[in-house]
Amino acid sequence: MELKSIKKHLRPSLKRVPEEKENFFAMDDFYYEEISNLTQAGGWSVDFVNKKSYFDKQARRILKVPDTYIPTLNQSYLFYAEEHMQKATNLFFACAQGESFSAEVKMVTYTKEVFWAKAHGKPLKNEDGEIIGIRGVFQSIDDEKKKELQIEASLDIIEGHNKRLYNFAHIVSHNLRSHVSNLQLTTALFDTKNLDKDQTELFDNFSKIATNLDVTLKHLNEIVTLQTNVNKEKETVNVEEVYKRVISSIRQISIQNRVVYYTEFSEVEEFPYVSAYLESILHNLITNAIKYKHPDRDPEINIFTYEEDKKNYLVVKDNGLGIDLEKYGSQLFQMYKTFHNHEDATGLGLFLTKSQIESLGGKITVESTVGKGSKFTVQL
Repeated sequence: MELKSIKKHLRPSLKRVPEEKENFFAMDDFYYEEISNLTQAGGWSVDFVNKKSYFDKQARRILKVPDTYIPTLNQSYLFYAEEHMQKATNLFFACAQGESFSAEVKMVTYTKEVFWAKAHGKPLKNEDGEIIGIRGVFQSIDDEKKKELQIEASLDIIEGHNKRLYNFAHIVSHNLRSHVSNLQLTTALFDTKNLDKDQTELFDNFSKIATNLDVTLKHLNEIVTLQTNVNKEKETVNVEEVYKRVISSIRQISIQNRVVYYTEFSEVEEFPYVSAYLESILHNLITNAIKYKHPDRDPEINIFTYEEDKKNYLVVKDNGLGIDLEKYGSQLFQMYKTFHNHEDATGLGLFLTKSQIESLGGKITVESTVGKGSKFTVQL
């Protein structure tokens, strides 16, 4: 239904409002005008009884109407973009039946310039509860809306790129795995007894290449798995239960390295999280603390939780080698970056840990002193 046809549905039984009361619709109140100037919001109203429409000064300025322009209900639809005319008509008609509205609509100035606006409207009733008109305000949000739409378009493009990258990584990590397995099987079955020295050296290099390729694919698969699990729903996780599972899985390593654990989870015992991620985070931080222990003392690892400013935190603190943050701080969580000579160092653990934490909206920070140890704080 078009706006110009709405007046056909207005109540014919309503008595005409005396002219001296028409200022109820005309918005010339000093305080209203001051607020309108401050908020840059234009006001409008429709008097159903006297069949008149009004624009205040801000509305006229925003819509760029001439001083001599007299608004009418029949022509009000002209101030809405064609694709939003029906939406505006529906809102206006519902308001005429007693339903207030608040919506974003595309409007058009008198000079045919399209802009986005935030519009509000509410019905006006007389002493008998009869709807005698509508009053509303609108405010240009064109700059904000255009920026919002640009951001949405950019996010759509990024999401598309991410999906394509994920699909590519999925193909690489899964389809190539079978070829790598075949290479490793071939090297395992190959008879090296009759090879001369040069051939043996060449075969050893070939075997190492196959092994390194397999390791790289495993790392890639871990990253792909991380991206796959980003949308997993959180559940209530008991941190002590997760900690016990991790410690049980590395029991032999802990015994061999004479690790002493100190824990305190009473302040924050449970929180919403992805259980598999928390287990991976604790496993990586604890095993790193053991891997990079100080040679002159047994490793001591403190693990505790706390709450601050309505946010939950998990801390893993050790007395190991420590990290030179001035030198390596910017590289600490990058892939394949290692800072100590250790045969098992891959430079992937902290990268995955940071990725898991950030995928759930958290962050990780580190404090460290060379020779004294490191402290990793995870905002969950």
